Amino acid sequence: MSRLMLCGGHVPSGRERRRRVLSRVAVILLVFAIIPELGAHRFLVINTSPSVAPGLYLRSSEEPAVGKLVDFCIPPAARAYVLGRTGNSGDNWYILKPIVAGPGDRIDTTGDWLVINGQRIAPMPPPEDSSGRPLPVWRACRILAPDEFFVFSNRIPNSFDSRCYGPIHRRQIEAVRNPAIIW
Repeated sequence: MSRLMLCGGHVPSGRERRRRVLSRVAVILLVFAIIPELGAHRFLVINTSPSVAPGLYLRSSEEPAVGKLVDFCIPPAARAYVLGRTGNSGDNWYILKPIVAGPGDRIDTTGDWLVINGQRIAPMPPPEDSSGRPLPVWRACRILAPDEFFVFSNRIPNSFDSRCYGPIHRRQIEAVRNPAIIW
């Protein structure tokens, strides 16, 4: 026998090794061809913010609704804060948050608590962020319009959400997102 037998198996021939290497290279090239396409159309996004579980999120064909996770363009009311905090206007940035209230729901942020449909949900954010910068706060008591959603995350107490910049409009929402992998 010209080949060694190890633990009941055989040692692959040179041809088999080349075939395996070529197969692996083909898979790697395919992955590198697909990833940019996924990113270009934002089918797959990564979240590193602690206000939503860090991980990879896939675009869904679902419509925005209470309980759904959405990503959306930075609202106009948040742009000055984002610019002051990051030095970037955030024109091509997105925020990922769960929707907690939708069209027809009553939102009240005039007191010390976020109140939705008469239920206290969470304290309002502090007047300053963790670096001492003034944090915007949206103060109103009203019913959401047919194209408005209120986003809020209770994962961290100072989440930058609708308590800071108010309701978001349907046209600002890029997509409903579902977790692919979270860590």
